[in-house]
Amino acid sequence: MIQYATNETYQDLLQQDFAIVDFFSDTCGPCKVLAKYLEEITAELPFVNIIKVNTSSYPKLGRDNEIDAVPTIFFVRNGEIKERIVGLLTKDEVMDKISEHYYG
Repeated sequence: MIQYATNETYQDLLQQDFAIVDFFSDTCGPCKVLAKYLEEITAELPFVNIIKVNTSSYPKLGRDNEIDAVPTIFFVRNGEIKERIVGLLTKDEVMDKISEHYYG
């Protein structure tokens, strides 16, 4: 499931069992490619929660999470950030990270 975070909902959304947080901007080309991959992944793996944070609309969330570049992706398990990656990943790389952090 893909959910869009706001300043008010971000912390609650992080408390899910497992989530991928995608910090993006509307004007970022690599962010659009990653968004396509995440849409495909959520169709294939509906148990994966994807939280999207638009840093243009919610710059406070970007600052609070020390986002210096987009896309930045967090892999979160039970509210704890397990890994932070800056830059575009391939779909296969995202799937590998899901396996590592969801099942590992």
